[in-house]
Amino acid sequence: MEGYKHRGPVNCDVDFDPSNLKGKTAIVTGGANGIGEAYVRALVAAEVTVCIGDLDAAKGKILEAELPGIKFIECDITKWDDQVRLFREAVSFSPTGKIAYVVANAGIIRQDDVFSYSVKNQEPSKPDLSTIDVNIKGTLYTVKLSLHYFVKQNGQEPSSIQEDTCLVLIGSGAAFLDCLRIPQYSATKWAMRGIMHSLRRTSFYYGGRVNVISPWYVKTNILSEEDFAHVTDVGVQFAEAEDAGQCLLRILSDTSINGHSFFIAARKWASRGYMDLDLDDYPGNTLLLEVQEDQVKSAPVSMGLFV
Repeated sequence: MEGYKHRGPVNCDVDFDPSNLKGKTAIVTGGANGIGEAYVRALVAAEVTVCIGDLDAAKGKILEAELPGIKFIECDITKWDDQVRLFREAVSFSPTGKIAYVVANAGIIRQDDVFSYSVKNQEPSKPDLSTIDVNIKGTLYTVKLSLHYFVKQNGQEPSSIQEDTCLVLIGSGAAFLDCLRIPQYSATKWAMRGIMHSLRRTSFYYGGRVNVISPWYVKTNILSEEDFAHVTDVGVQFAEAEDAGQCLLRILSDTSINGHSFFIAARKWASRGYMDLDLDDYPGNTLLLEVQEDQVKSAPVSMGLFV
């Protein structure tokens, strides 16, 4: 795999063949429900072995019994030891003893104490930052373990015998848009793009790729029925969880896709329910392109594994 180079937006309106995924192994955190479950079902349909890491043991066991090639591991992604066990068990369960794909899907959204107003004439109370703990800290644990196993499998130097690996981070419409009253959640989803930007130019050293999927409103249990009813009442069209699954397969099946952000969109915006927003390389902005070039040139060579 060659180093990162922007090639313009990925065409998401074409048919694709996911047959090259057959026999590979993937980890999906938060894969027992919602969009995570859609990712799992799409992978299973492509004959990928899947390990689900999730706190919902009841639903995870149901999927494990229903779907072929599934292993459920109860996992709190905010706990390092839980994720270490998840990856270790995934390797043991993998028919090849390797992990090809990791979908860092687990995340939460809660009423945001950072935004909420404290009682008048009183000092504000310390905010609950557990959204940060799950969505950023937990994801960074997943990233650390993914890179460890990808490097362990493929080595530290680019070569023609490296097998494709891919880390998929899960953002949100909140990674691009003004989303009111949820500064923590928005910060965590912008962070997914930041992580991707930090890794996409070095991922080729270990035969790897990194991309982001950012869903629009999808009817899952991440929000309340009242919240979704409000979205419906104001005339907003939802995206579909199944389209998120197809977007994942589109990314994984094409080994040239690296460093892109995809949007799971309402069908009125995208014929197949997903699109490459092509915003991460500032197309047409010559100043930022020049600044980016100098930023990469000036990066210290002694700060990491890849030089």
